[in-house]
Amino acid sequence: MYDIPVWMNAIFNQVEQQCEEELERESETYRKIIEEEHILLDQYPFLSMLTDGDEITKGMKLTMEEVKALSRFIALEDDRRGIEAVQYYLLGGRGAVEMMELLGLI
Repeated sequence: MYDIPVWMNAIFNQVEQQCEEELERESETYRKIIEEEHILLDQYPFLSMLTDGDEITKGMKLTMEEVKALSRFIALEDDRRGIEAVQYYLLGGRGAVEMMELLGLI
């Protein structure tokens, strides 16, 4: 993503994993989004090709049903990422408070 040291990338990966685990454990909405995304990915294999970053070498002709599935999948991805962004913010705030407590600032 950015030209960052390997150790910092490991921290970002750890925070990402913690975020997803907490959301899976605590958010019914998040679990439903993940479940529906998996159902769509299983039902429509072309979605996996798009999400895995595979190079698309030729045009696709999608049925109306596939277009609706793609539209729904994009909406779910947007919702999931929004929820994760809020969780990242909250994790950062929690970390800041913990650091301030350790430093005796609060």
